[in-house]
Amino acid sequence: MLKNQSPKWLLFLLLFSIGFTPLIAQKITKVKGTVIDAQTKEPLPFVNVAFVGTTVGTTTDFDGNFRLASQWASDKLMVSYIGYKPDTLDVTLGKSQTIDFAIESTSLNLEAVEVKAKKRRYRKRNNPAVDLIRNVIRNKNRNRLRGQDYFEYDKYEKVELDINNITDKFRERKVFNRFQFIFDNVDTSEINGKPFLPIYIQETASRIFYRKRPRATREYRKGVKMSGLDKYWDEQGVASIMDVLYQDVNIYDNNINVIDVQFVSPLSPIAPDFYKFYILDTVEINDRKCVDLAFLPRNKLDFGFTGNIYITVDSNYTVVKADLSINDQTNINWVDDLKITQEFTFADSVWLLTTDNMIIDFKLSKKGIGFFGRKAAIYSDHIFNTPRENDVYDGVSKLIDEPDAFDKPEDFWQATRPVPLTTSEQAVYSMIDTLQTIPAFRNTLDILNLLITGYWTFGPIDVGPVNGVYSFNDIEGGRLRLGGETNLNFNKKVQLEGQLIYGFGDEKFKYAAGLRYSFNKDFEMNPRHEIRLSYQHDTNFPGQRLAFVNEDNFLLSFKRGIIDRMIFFDSYRIDYLRELPSSFSYNFIVEHTKQAPLGILDFNYLATDGPRSLESIDATEFGLDLRFAPNEQFLQGRDFRYPILNKYPVFNLRYRMGVKDVFGGDYNYHRVTFDVFKKFNFSFLGYAHVNAEVGKVWGEELPYLLTFLPRANQTYAYQTYSYNMMNFLEFVSDEFVSLNIRYYLNGFIFNKIPLFRRLKLREIVSFKLLYGRLTDGNNPNVNPGIIQLPTDAEGNATTFTLEDEPYMEASVGVGNIFKLITIDLVKRLNYLENPSTPELFGVRGLGIRFRFGVEF
Repeated sequence: MLKNQSPKWLLFLLLFSIGFTPLIAQKITKVKGTVIDAQTKEPLPFVNVAFVGTTVGTTTDFDGNFRLASQWASDKLMVSYIGYKPDTLDVTLGKSQTIDFAIESTSLNLEAVEVKAKKRRYRKRNNPAVDLIRNVIRNKNRNRLRGQDYFEYDKYEKVELDINNITDKFRERKVFNRFQFIFDNVDTSEINGKPFLPIYIQETASRIFYRKRPRATREYRKGVKMSGLDKYWDEQGVASIMDVLYQDVNIYDNNINVIDVQFVSPLSPIAPDFYKFYILDTVEINDRKCVDLAFLPRNKLDFGFTGNIYITVDSNYTVVKADLSINDQTNINWVDDLKITQEFTFADSVWLLTTDNMIIDFKLSKKGIGFFGRKAAIYSDHIFNTPRENDVYDGVSKLIDEPDAFDKPEDFWQATRPVPLTTSEQAVYSMIDTLQTIPAFRNTLDILNLLITGYWTFGPIDVGPVNGVYSFNDIEGGRLRLGGETNLNFNKKVQLEGQLIYGFGDEKFKYAAGLRYSFNKDFEMNPRHEIRLSYQHDTNFPGQRLAFVNEDNFLLSFKRGIIDRMIFFDSYRIDYLRELPSSFSYNFIVEHTKQAPLGILDFNYLATDGPRSLESIDATEFGLDLRFAPNEQFLQGRDFRYPILNKYPVFNLRYRMGVKDVFGGDYNYHRVTFDVFKKFNFSFLGYAHVNAEVGKVWGEELPYLLTFLPRANQTYAYQTYSYNMMNFLEFVSDEFVSLNIRYYLNGFIFNKIPLFRRLKLREIVSFKLLYGRLTDGNNPNVNPGIIQLPTDAEGNATTFTLEDEPYMEASVGVGNIFKLITIDLVKRLNYLENPSTPELFGVRGLGIRFRFGVEF
């Protein structure tokens, strides 16, 4: 079902499958209020507020406001603040309430004076806190570890996932009658007091190498160990998911990526304008006298941290400790809380990161259990200014796995772990193995696997996808499909796949079959090295080449306009794919296709003896696809693989050579396309996806189906890489250039609109351009002996060239509706007089499109 969905959809469903089960009658206590100075009536920022006897708490913002909501509240709420007397007030459990505090200063009052409350306005000018952070930013390059010419160190990282909000009523549910042993390891979080149950653990042992000039960082993973569900998620895929969730945090970077969201660092050059800073106290951290500098975003919904950094009281302005978290109003989904703690120790004239912990409290519903994701890293064996051979640093890939990294024996881990696993951590490995032997648990996972992949497993065969069982179109009517593929239980190196389709309108069968052989130890292993044979006898829309793994989709069957032109094709294809560790891959292709017209489409042309019609277009192609995707990782399960976007560009070069009189081919030609994709991050201003593509065909008197037909979209779903206001077969070219920009503002505008910002919506804008031409040698308007472009029943043109001007469309969208839905208002900017141009409210070229997707 989700083989072609975004990795965030897959990640969301994985979290959902691990962490969502409804709670039973567990009431939440909600408290909001303000803390002020009892004498001056001024609001007090960064006051500690907590339920007595628990670890559930928060701090006030710059205006003295706070909010707390928990199932684990007590009946007392206490506030405490340096220089003030603590105070405690009563709480009504299970209710929403407002509790305000007016706390008294512990300083001696010499005389009583009348004070009128006046709210202080935050100012950057003449603010010692802002002056301090500017000095920290000014000196950060000499304080950070990357100021060294060379360094290397060992890194041991432990990642754990824990189901939280475990209540007694939850344990007593009948579904857990046979699984009670799993609750033996329930513990209580030191962050917010929630009971949690460890269910997954991953350990990684690496050696990191750094060179300053030219700058290079490479991580060599010596070992990776995890408790996994081998039948459903392969080890490499799960390791990639953990890399997305828990990216390394460097407090000295300008931006910090967490759960694939970019936060502004408090040490960024823009931090004085993005955050409010406040000096709280002077404390001692790691034998150093430090200033406790608190901060929070000026706009609480923006992607920024709330927390404290501790800075040395000297001219070096070094960060000794950093505590980062998010407030409950941050425009981020599925995350209830986030805590990052880093501590630095001075050794060998260098400040070394010695404590590096992260805890994320995921919550997928207000009335369901969620889970903790926690990461702890330990660094050791530092070596400075000792250069290694250049090949240690050089290379495209920044992450290198040793060949046996996922197969290390237990004695390796016993020798590698800086500290032993706790009893509950050790139990996770055996608990997951035990659970997989229980039929009821396996059946539950089979259902979850069906939701995630769309396939149901029957021993060595996966049947599906379920969302492609039924679809429809104007020519074939209803399409009923039965398909499946073998899995690793059938053969680790060979995979068979097939499908059978019946159209109730045209009363014809369609079918496909494929065989894949892997030269690796199994066909799911990365990097891929395989050969694949496939055959298809099916239909598609002109210009829409569907790969074998693509399926019919019921929801995408709903289209605007009348779709009365299709292609019935036969395809015989051989692929030889080789992916290299250097992030470079190549695919050799041999394919023969036979395309026949369906519906009102025809292949008419003018011969010397009069009009004629061609039955089919037969072409034989030899091809080469080259792909370069630096440091590409995949979100991968047993039935899908999807690349994870990173900061590096992705390059694709595709070449096809049509050969006449080989395997029945009728045409000689060369076709080349080249495209570049890049994700641009703009910190708090959001990010953009940019894709540019060029293409050209060399050859003459070619049928238009062998040139370039733009990716049009006549469904009501917004398709990122298609032209959503263009009709199928509306334009044709043999030379083209295109640009596609989609910019996600992440609520930058909406977050500033009162009332409206509470909805946590996000803005999206896009622009698409396509410019090309059809050269005279392939233009039916110039050469009537070529297959003519389609017309309507009256002979009016319905397919056009792009010589006059580029095709353009733009859209504005509102995303994060119910955290899942995006609605785009799309406007076609030109070619508005073309027949069948869509319109809305009487405006030609205007339409509304929908998209479902998961964002954090």
